[in-house]
Amino acid sequence: MKLTFMGTAGARFMVAKQVAASGGLYLEEGDTRISLDPGPGAIVQYAQRGIDLTTLEAIVVSHRHLDHAGDLNVMVEGMTDGGFAHRGMVFCPADALDDDPVMLKYLRRFPREIVRLAPEASYAVGAYYERIAEQHQAEVMVLHTILLHCRPDLPHLCVADVERIIRDAKPRLALLTHYGMTVWRANPAELAADMTQRLGIDVQAARDGMTIDL
Repeated sequence: MKLTFMGTAGARFMVAKQVAASGGLYLEEGDTRISLDPGPGAIVQYAQRGIDLTTLEAIVVSHRHLDHAGDLNVMVEGMTDGGFAHRGMVFCPADALDDDPVMLKYLRRFPREIVRLAPEASYAVGAYYERIAEQHQAEVMVLHTILLHCRPDLPHLCVADVERIIRDAKPRLALLTHYGMTVWRANPAELAADMTQRLGIDVQAARDGMTIDL
């Protein structure tokens, strides 16, 4: 499996200023190709890398915030060849489709299937809790690193949260991405190197266009 970072910007200021790209993640496994969280500018990132969107099998949106779903509609049009090919799947939570939707209604007949992630469930984005590492153990982890310092009023991971998750889950490789402005200014590569030294685990800061073989 191959993972490509189509952008590493997270949160409103990084995305609005396009300090880094915000195209989300791209997964390839054999003939299966999946776009994850296509934020603003995703369509440009895919075009610049010569990726034919009609080869996508699915688009996955984790939640409805702009930095995760800004280019969802144009990516759906690309995946379905402008709606002329009834193909592909879209996975997203109910709130991306219902009140104040991020996926336009006229596009919903284009994909072969739209899957609502965990119907009837409520969603909380980004908050650290004690069992998060236990529930998300994997050899390779991709961690959204929004805040340099923890802020209880913001439901996003901070650097200390990310380090605790890596320490407890003990992955073979941890990849930081989706940087907020404070993390970007602190230099993600240096933050990753410091974590590697403290934890004895390979922690890397993702870069726009970076590809990893999983």
